[in-house]
Amino acid sequence: MKKILMASVAALSFAAIAPAMAQDKVVGVEQSSEADAEEGALVGGASGAAVGASVGAVVGGPIGAVIGGFAGATLGAGAGVQASSVEYAMAQPVEPIYLDTSLDVGYVVPADVTIYPIEGDPAFGYIYANDRVWIVDLESRAFVQSPGYLVPQTSADYVISNPLDPVELEGDVTVGYVVPDSVELVQVPDSSYSYVYVGDRPALVDTQTRVIVQLN
Repeated sequence: MKKILMASVAALSFAAIAPAMAQDKVVGVEQSSEADAEEGALVGGASGAAVGASVGAVVGGPIGAVIGGFAGATLGAGAGVQASSVEYAMAQPVEPIYLDTSLDVGYVVPADVTIYPIEGDPAFGYIYANDRVWIVDLESRAFVQSPGYLVPQTSADYVISNPLDPVELEGDVTVGYVVPDSVELVQVPDSSYSYVYVGDRPALVDTQTRVIVQLN
């Protein structure tokens, strides 16, 4: 396991989901991740616009930004975690870590990893790992929900500072768009993100799902 190195940051600006940024917490994000989402389409199926982009959160300080509210952002929304617990985890930044494995709901957190308590909720805690916020069942130490992505300022800065030749993508390319397998992604160092350029706009992509999570 290795720590993600973070630069001191202010709140990030996500123009592609500007309506979401008007709020300071994520509330009631619905599960919309689809394992069989078609390439070149929005996760969860939408016609040319990010779905549910009316909620979101930005966390300042040395951590980065937590984003949610577009289709596919939330994993395990039916786990019975109260909205107040999700809000707490996203509003109280903790030191992010990187676990050398693919993470999903059901993953059991190793014993040497600190799980942070959620005030007022004795059943669940949380961690920031592999560029996502994870809600953890304290009894089993298993992931039960991930309300959104964590985007370090270092990753956002890297894709801007290292431009690429643009790629051609079909359809309305916005946050939540799934980049086809035929398009080569470039890895962001020390990150679970990759990126491409769509025209003159850098697109930060979740490497595992190929979902665009930030489009400048």
